[in-house]
Amino acid sequence: MKKLCVVFPGRRYSVDRSILYYPSRIIQNSGYEMIYLHYDMHKESPEKEFELSYKHGKEVVDERLKDVDFSKYEKIIFLGKSLGTLLSSEEKEKIGRKDIVTIAITPLEGCLKYLNSKDLIICGLNDQFLPDAKNKLSNFPNSYIFPNLSHSLEAKFNYHLTLQTVENVAGIVEAYVNSLEL
Repeated sequence: MKKLCVVFPGRRYSVDRSILYYPSRIIQNSGYEMIYLHYDMHKESPEKEFELSYKHGKEVVDERLKDVDFSKYEKIIFLGKSLGTLLSSEEKEKIGRKDIVTIAITPLEGCLKYLNSKDLIICGLNDQFLPDAKNKLSNFPNSYIFPNLSHSLEAKFNYHLTLQTVENVAGIVEAYVNSLEL
């Protein structure tokens, strides 16, 4: 069985950072072929450049995935963080396959309309890009909301909690991917 995972990074959050690195390795170890997208901006780039980041990300997604024959894969996962959740959701809609599974880590509010009840959603309760997450995710049974964490899923002055969160996210993704194999 051919399986594919496409990793959509966040704005200023590359595929090599921990919240995407470990889940992508878990998925790869489950037999998925991997495509890693690279459109991230420098960490120092100003917040006001979001529209520019979105446009650049869309161009990279279109160019990198234009020749991928999604029909040859029986299982497909789109793993995204932040801006990547919006870009992956739009790509899923464009492809038109309802069986593509989305793992949305710290999703932007605009992607929620593309997600369905089988998709996995992970965010922080204090995520400024998904205010009122508890209510907005109440119809998504596979949603996990970390208390006291913001969009980065990092505890600013508590690296132990940050590392524990990375481990928890990896465990959630691993259990979810294993459930897809049943």
